[in-house]
Amino acid sequence: MVQRSASQGGRARAVRAAALAAVGATGLASCSSGGPSPGASTSSTAMPARSTTTSPPPASTTTTVAVPGPSGALSAATPIALPALSRVVATEGPDGAVFVAPEAPGAPGPSVVYVVDGSSPVQVAEHVGAGVAALAADASNLYVADYAHVTAFSRSSGTEVAQWSLPPLSAADASNDDLVAMTATAGRVFVRVTQGDAVSVYSIEPSSSAGPRELVSGLGAAVGPDGAVYYERSDDHLVKLSTSGVSTVGPALADAPNGLGGGVQYVSTVAGGLVWVSEPAGQGLDARYTEYDTSTLQAVGTYDGTTAQQFADAGTAGALVLSGPNGPGSCPQPAAPAYASCVYRITAAQTLVDQVVVGEALLLLGPDPAVVAQNPTTSATELLRIS
Repeated sequence: MVQRSASQGGRARAVRAAALAAVGATGLASCSSGGPSPGASTSSTAMPARSTTTSPPPASTTTTVAVPGPSGALSAATPIALPALSRVVATEGPDGAVFVAPEAPGAPGPSVVYVVDGSSPVQVAEHVGAGVAALAADASNLYVADYAHVTAFSRSSGTEVAQWSLPPLSAADASNDDLVAMTATAGRVFVRVTQGDAVSVYSIEPSSSAGPRELVSGLGAAVGPDGAVYYERSDDHLVKLSTSGVSTVGPALADAPNGLGGGVQYVSTVAGGLVWVSEPAGQGLDARYTEYDTSTLQAVGTYDGTTAQQFADAGTAGALVLSGPNGPGSCPQPAAPAYASCVYRITAAQTLVDQVVVGEALLLLGPDPAVVAQNPTTSATELLRIS
């Protein structure tokens, strides 16, 4: 695990709660912001020897970002009713199926995981024996994590097919953080574990009984849809670890705590071909995001938003942003005390366009965009497909 100085530890704790709020389910995030993100195998086959390359020096300040994707009005399909949930974990399978469960990792169990296939009504996917901390799904399996294990269930039969033990972790670190986040992509399952000031990413090979294998450890980490892991190394540099074990070292991230929880950059998520790195201002919800190219790790733009925003990869449509009433954009609000969030496209000029209102949103999922939200009028929990 990465050891950090006392000043670094203090700044990490101050930043993490706000930064993880921006990650949402995407965590690895796109922690899934719905099922996408990932490293190296945990089977008995040795991981390829790592080589290291260093990206060219970052380009001077620019205000453009990579391919924003198509434009056009977004719309939300007819809401699909979910069980009443106040704290949720969710993920999206490669076929667009959305799995949702109450977030209750400390509960003794049992818990229920629900699934929505397409526009069909919600159904029970699994009964699990413990509280749920994170979910992930691939074409074959649903993966359910608590604070001790990751369990795989066959999506076709519903039977348990494998279980792996997680490294010991302390729930005392929980506070507002998600201690465990998970995603399945590139043929592996990636588990992000937060302990104190360190975030570690582990890889699980679904066909192997071998336990999770630690890939990286740093202040923050996110996984791309191709299985590459992006993280902040102990010297504060942004680093990419490819699935073949090649490390690319990028620029140093800001590490100048201002005493108010700001002045520090935090690897947030991967969406739209970019690594989004947040820098909370330390006062209120304001945060600046710097986008880095996923291939070169060059800084390609900045975006002024809030720590509460969520980003999701929308495939060929680039990145989508979930923003509440206090964030950028002009999201129409219902009568108090209810409030609403909106999903937007983000353009190359760093503006939010093509908004669609989605109620009191809890999680934004991708790459087949969907939102878990509470209806501002009825308070019912719903799933809204976005197109």
